[in-house]
Amino acid sequence: MTQREFSQRVLIVIGITCFLCAGSVRAEEPELVIAKYGKVSVKSPVPDAKVFVDDIYKGPAGGVIESIPAGVHSISCRTEKQAVAGSFEIRKNEFLQLEARFGDNKLISLNEDEKAKKAEKVEAEKKVEAEKKLKPAPPKPKNPVAEVKHEERKSPEEVKRSLHLNMIKVSFDGNQGQEVQIIHKTNPKVINNFVEKKSQTGAYYQTKKAVLLCDAGPCEQQWSASFVYADELGKTDTISLTWKQTVFNGITPAGTSKRELLYCLNGACERLEDAMVADKPQAAKAGRYLLTWGKSSLIIRRADIMKEITDSGGLVDAY
Repeated sequence: MTQREFSQRVLIVIGITCFLCAGSVRAEEPELVIAKYGKVSVKSPVPDAKVFVDDIYKGPAGGVIESIPAGVHSISCRTEKQAVAGSFEIRKNEFLQLEARFGDNKLISLNEDEKAKKAEKVEAEKKVEAEKKLKPAPPKPKNPVAEVKHEERKSPEEVKRSLHLNMIKVSFDGNQGQEVQIIHKTNPKVINNFVEKKSQTGAYYQTKKAVLLCDAGPCEQQWSASFVYADELGKTDTISLTWKQTVFNGITPAGTSKRELLYCLNGACERLEDAMVADKPQAAKAGRYLLTWGKSSLIIRRADIMKEITDSGGLVDAY
């Protein structure tokens, strides 16, 4: 072997040895550890409270403590006379907010408290939705179109009678006290511009038998109404009514009071008087209308429709 060949072999052996040594050194190098941090803040109702993390002082309460390694830590809030503590997990990039409640001897997580409140709200909303499903559905509002269709199934004569036979019905009830109760019923589909007024003068008293008499007069009770009626062809009439009752200061052969009724059709007026004790109705014609008036009631009807009903064998009182 020549000197040159020997030198080359020595260099090869040295190179292999260096490579193996370098690999051994790299294998023993420690792994690079990436630290994970979070932050924490402790709210305290007591001033000058101090915060400790794993028994290491981190600053006053109310501030934000940065760079707390992720994991479970013992955190406490202390004053000269009292302290509250607990174990809390700090997660990577999380901001843990705590509150010291010295009165309850607790250190609580506001993060968990907020989560609990949200969960309660969700549960309450679910409960409300469940109750809504259990409740019966409210009745559907009446459909005016459906009502019109229902009326259309009636004969034209029946529709006309239902709408136009009875123009107005009025009840006079004097048994409720010193003021007469007046109740009227009209059909808003055919009656427009309805206006009424009531007035009363004098002083009244009731006897032991509940008879109303005048104590200081004149004792007059009055009710008036005016309105416009439109028939099936659109023709209109203006009608006004004035009812007046005069109460006596004693019992007379004619009773304890008398009544008057003034009715006007398109400005033409007529008057009726009633001083009878018994409720005997009077009938009066006004144009195409028939008035039936007594002590306790007043009804105005279309006379022509009344004749149609009776001629066909029907009963007027059925409408």
